Amino acid sequence: MPTPDFILALREKVGTDLLWLTGASAVVRNDRGEVLLGRRADTGEWAVVSGILEPGEQPAAGLVREVEEETGVVVRIEALVAVETMPEQGYPNGDRAQYLDLCFLARHVSGEARVNDDESLEVGWFAVDALPEPLAETSHRRLERALAHEGATWFEGAPAGFDRGPAVPGAARPTRPEALTRLPAGDRDVVLRRAVRTDVPAIVQLLADDVLGSGREQGRELAPYLDAFEDVDADPAHLLLVLEADGAVAGTMQLTFLPGLSRGGALRSQVEAVRVAPSLRGHGLGEAMLRWGIEESRRRGCAIVQLTTDKRRSDAQRFYVERLGFAMSHEGLKLDLGGERPGGSAATTSPRLGA
Repeated sequence: MPTPDFILALREKVGTDLLWLTGASAVVRNDRGEVLLGRRADTGEWAVVSGILEPGEQPAAGLVREVEEETGVVVRIEALVAVETMPEQGYPNGDRAQYLDLCFLARHVSGEARVNDDESLEVGWFAVDALPEPLAETSHRRLERALAHEGATWFEGAPAGFDRGPAVPGAARPTRPEALTRLPAGDRDVVLRRAVRTDVPAIVQLLADDVLGSGREQGRELAPYLDAFEDVDADPAHLLLVLEADGAVAGTMQLTFLPGLSRGGALRSQVEAVRVAPSLRGHGLGEAMLRWGIEESRRRGCAIVQLTTDKRRSDAQRFYVERLGFAMSHEGLKLDLGGERPGGSAATTSPRLGA
């Protein structure tokens, strides 16, 4: 589809200046549970169907129109899954735009999937555990949220304490989560992303890869860690992250967002279990990951970021103070309760940062 006429008219007035536009995207499923994807002609990536809404057009009606125009498939809108402002986008001709995306879950009603205009190279239905590559990062995110949808809309960047919608343990999800940022490491980039269940063995190995961690983590069964991961992943107050390099997990960090009445009811961020694989140490990835965590905490409205580290880690203490600006303002105390996880599995205490 060519550029909409209303955008061409706007460009005559504003040139290449940033335009704020409203878009809609659709995660379309059929009766077999497959999802509808098209391979974009502009990028070559597979993606869910999306498009720009015309002035005055209702979002649901506009999305039904876009899906049929691009794929020949008629759909019924079932739910609004997510509302998100996308990053600014630049085009080869210098035009700049930023989109508010309304992501809907939709159901196939009729029509055979086909290339129906010049926006797509291929169109097809895919099982959620056999998605094609390359799949656009934005589509990974939209698929994950739509396939885990239980009735609550996800509002990206909502204030602390706002219910963004549940995460659903065990829900069908794409195999690769979104990249939150990319960090340089020598001659390659390392992806910082949200952890998934299949990352757990590698995370445990990172936790065990030092003198203090080896005694706590090595030799334990994996099942308690997997159970703990489901608890963490299902709770929006927790964010478990991994660094991925060349397809392998090479670092990890957990952020926990704690509401409280002190400091005027301020939200605080707890940083735990920061690790970087030996093969990637010396590139500043630990610092970059922590700085990302600090900015994410600020974005979520936290008033303070806190961490604890074992007193034997003198190098780590200097790093936090001299490189990141933390103050050694408190003495931390711990009481080991031992115990078991509900259901009888041996409990594993979450190691504090550097602990």
